[in-house]
Amino acid sequence: MVIRPYALAACAVLPLVASDVWSGFRLAQSDPVLSVIAPTEQPLSVRSPGAVWAVGLALTWLALAYWRREVKVWEAALVLVGSAFILARLGNAWVYAAAILLPLAHQLRGLELRRGRVLATAAVCLLWALVMLVATRPREVPRAARGSALSGASNGSVLADWRWASAVRAAGGGDPTAAKRVMPSGGLDSESGEFWLDYLRLAQGHQRWADILRQWNVDLVVLDTADQQRLAAGLVRGSADWRVLYDADGALVAQRVQP
Repeated sequence: MVIRPYALAACAVLPLVASDVWSGFRLAQSDPVLSVIAPTEQPLSVRSPGAVWAVGLALTWLALAYWRREVKVWEAALVLVGSAFILARLGNAWVYAAAILLPLAHQLRGLELRRGRVLATAAVCLLWALVMLVATRPREVPRAARGSALSGASNGSVLADWRWASAVRAAGGGDPTAAKRVMPSGGLDSESGEFWLDYLRLAQGHQRWADILRQWNVDLVVLDTADQQRLAAGLVRGSADWRVLYDADGALVAQRVQP
């Protein structure tokens, strides 16, 4: 049956798409600042499970093409184009998945694929896609932290961990004006490079951290103390200019003390 190779190829590329479910399906170049913040913004590296799977698919296609001695020009072109995108940025894996799907299926068509082997291979691919989906899911902001953020009256902006900002914004959905003040609730492509550079400085406890928050007119912060913003959270805790509203479960909510 012709449908088996295409179904099998579709299952094979699913693990590449799994991690992009959380970060968003966007096309971009890798960025030196964003690469520190999010693994999906890094160039292809074998240290990433998704990258290992991508290399495995390319080698599988190459091995089948060599064994069958039949390669179409459009196959090689799609594989090369897709590889260029994922080499530039791991978050472009969905482009690579779409590009290698047809070449892989075309090579699989030349094999005698028994139903049992197809089902077993597809099951392995689907299981790994599920593992990737769960493993790359960002930690959610604790519900109690969202409640504390809502209870803290804020006349300025709210700064949240980039993975939590949209959830913090959604929690204040009853107040559309307040929702606009949550940074960076629009995701990685919603702010300028200068913003992300200062965001990284803040997360790493730069000596200008207080000036950065004043520059952004931030008077409420929701920080991830278990991961990227541990240093920033420590500085906020120790500052007399900030009052801690919540500090548990890997999250810190603090409000600027009004003079």
